[in-house]
Amino acid sequence: MPERERPELPEDFSLLAEFNSGSGEAFARIVEKHSARLINFLFRYTRDRAAAEDLAQEAFLRLYRAAPDLKPGARLSTILYRIAYNLAVDLSRRKKARGQALSLDAAGAAGAEPAAPAGSGPEALYEKARAREKIEKAFLSLPDAQRLALTLKVYEDRSYAEIAAVMETSVSAVESLLFRARRSLAEELKK
Repeated sequence: MPERERPELPEDFSLLAEFNSGSGEAFARIVEKHSARLINFLFRYTRDRAAAEDLAQEAFLRLYRAAPDLKPGARLSTILYRIAYNLAVDLSRRKKARGQALSLDAAGAAGAEPAAPAGSGPEALYEKARAREKIEKAFLSLPDAQRLALTLKVYEDRSYAEIAAVMETSVSAVESLLFRARRSLAEELKK
């Protein structure tokens, strides 16, 4: 009877296996591969660059500690996003409990404001800034689960199945969350 070949591990899990065998460089490659996207995801969710960087660092630290127990199955990025999401929700809840709001002006401070078209005057720039502020405020007012689903779909271009895996829910629940999030945003922006 011929010996069965082991299926090829996805790159992230082969790096994780190297790390678990003692290669610190392998974990550094995981961090290098995922850090920019993870920080961007967390920034879009929190709208605070410093918080996003801190949360990403904590997510990688938790992944580092959990590495020996992780088994190939879900994508490593899904596991990492789930850890990051839980950390972001915890931060959001702590801020709400202290009466603080998530940052509305962090996007502008981070250079996310698009360039004004040629020939636009101060009034147009002011209106554009007000509209952006309304959108940011409406986005930040969404419940955590809706905000996560919308962030993963719109900014990360994740499939419904990937979003469901990150959120540990069903695809139909993701569809419902996205529908409610879009409806809530539309209602808030009509005000």
